[in-house]
Amino acid sequence: MIPRDCTPLGLALAVLAAVAVVILPAPAPAVRAPAVPSVTDVWPGARITAHTVTGPPYTPLAYLDSETSAGVARASDSIRLTLGDRVLREVPLPGSPRFVLAVSPEALVWLELSDITGTGALWRAGPRGENPVLVTADTGRVVLQDSQYDLVVHEDQAGWVAVRGDATEVRTVALSGGPVNRTPLPGDFALTAWPFATSAAVEQAGPSELVDLRDGRVARVGGQNVELVDCTPSWCRVQVLRQSGTARFDLMKPDGSERRRVGGKGIRPAFGDVVVLDRYAVVVDDDRGVLALYDTATGRMADLAAEFGTVLARGPYVWWSEGENEALTWRSLDLRTLEASA
Repeated sequence: MIPRDCTPLGLALAVLAAVAVVILPAPAPAVRAPAVPSVTDVWPGARITAHTVTGPPYTPLAYLDSETSAGVARASDSIRLTLGDRVLREVPLPGSPRFVLAVSPEALVWLELSDITGTGALWRAGPRGENPVLVTADTGRVVLQDSQYDLVVHEDQAGWVAVRGDATEVRTVALSGGPVNRTPLPGDFALTAWPFATSAAVEQAGPSELVDLRDGRVARVGGQNVELVDCTPSWCRVQVLRQSGTARFDLMKPDGSERRRVGGKGIRPAFGDVVVLDRYAVVVDDDRGVLALYDTATGRMADLAAEFGTVLARGPYVWWSEGENEALTWRSLDLRTLEASA
């Protein structure tokens, strides 16, 4: 009912308000982000193998096949480097060495390093851990980047990087033993896919470099002063920075081509390597709390695990832990099964 003392102007405004209430559209429904498929949704042939740890806590350092890994087991009185049931090295506590492992068809090779000094020794054994022998104790202070390229095996040689003053030394030695060769590089570098080294300055934004160790040629990879750029010869990872962290996660070729956005501020690398098998980037999506896989060939993202702890990759394998020491399971994915089922 309209009040009697309402003026014509008031009457008009009241009518307009009533009409407005009737014709205003309802609030638009919230737009949900599209669901991210799982790895097995995208690649039905993906082979993920579970390995439950029984006995001392165990961390795989390399997979020889889907069922066999070499890794470190910590007992109450020692640390053991093992391959299946074979003990390759055993170091009594309180010594706490760090092992870095590389696998080739001809040999299993590892660095045994002091947690305190970063120095140690290089060992090799047969492809199934037979007859371990010391190759050299001339390792220098080794640079580790949480990468499968911390130790590389190529042409019957092993290669790694050591710090010498303000410079970097790329060190190589024949697996049969002998003198250690040193190639000095000014600045901070780490090995990537052989025969390249890449800039390794921690949290230093701006351009990056790739050095061809065969002839010393340097390729400069462009990057803005708000970008962290990490490169291999095949792909570079670009993390665009902002005051509170990373704003965007991109991948591109070293010449700047094929740049694409992988994700926003919630995406970060799962480990040091840019890509695995020159194709797959393994990332953590902190917004959703999942481990995910990005395929550079198709531009698709797929969830790998909703529960994970340690994440590692060597060769064609990616593996991650689930649970704690009392109920620890390692799950490994052979990335070649993705390519086979594409």
